[in-house]
Amino acid sequence: HFGSRIPVGLSAGACLSAYTLLAAMIYIFNGAKSLCALPGQACSECGKCCASVNCGPIKDCCDSSSKSCTQFTEKPLSSFVILAWICSLVELWFCYSAMSEPATKSCVFTDSTGASVGIENWIYVQMGFAILNLIFAPWFQHQVWEQIRRDLVDKQSVLSGPSSSVPKEVVSGAFKHVLLYDIGVLFYFFALIASFVWSWMGGGWIHESASCNVDDNAGWAYYMGLCFFWLASFYSFCWYCCPCCTSSVQISAPIQAYGPAPS
Repeated sequence: HFGSRIPVGLSAGACLSAYTLLAAMIYIFNGAKSLCALPGQACSECGKCCASVNCGPIKDCCDSSSKSCTQFTEKPLSSFVILAWICSLVELWFCYSAMSEPATKSCVFTDSTGASVGIENWIYVQMGFAILNLIFAPWFQHQVWEQIRRDLVDKQSVLSGPSSSVPKEVVSGAFKHVLLYDIGVLFYFFALIASFVWSWMGGGWIHESASCNVDDNAGWAYYMGLCFFWLASFYSFCWYCCPCCTSSVQISAPIQAYGPAPS
């Protein structure tokens, strides 16, 4: 019975197309880090302009913003964070829009389990998962980066800069260590599975009810929930199993500039 709820859009061909698209997106975002760093470069130039007119406070603010943007794009998984934020914010927008549109009020789930949940409660939980995804992405990047720095200390590697390269073996090893041994990742693994099941069931309830329209905002919220699951899963698979998807990390400042040494 559960399998009857599988939407037509999730056929094997569609999934294969999604895999191909996600693989292309990883390379596109890795190759476009210079584009993502443009805000930091703009802040840097703004700081130089402010320095020329002796505007110290604004110069300090611009320099700090430039440093933050540059260091973010230099860290591994910055492309995943950007994609996760886009996906989660779009999902939140669809959830919020669904709560305020009249079509949602008239949508009644006919499935017994769905009827006991109701579409509004389903949307609230969907929003909760989207917020969790929004928080997890930068946290995961932070954990991997701290593990990289910890491994460099253990290997007694000295990256004094001003421009240095972190070997791809260290980057890949840190990613695998955090993925396998971090308790927070373990919690999120089960939360991600739960979010997928919740989105899948919600999509089934929407498809089965004649009073609901899958093209409304609630339907798009369900689509985005599934998209994030496949994004996180495929990204993790590529980084864990495909050495070609990881690369060395180029940093433009001494490693000490990224914060105190991890314990």
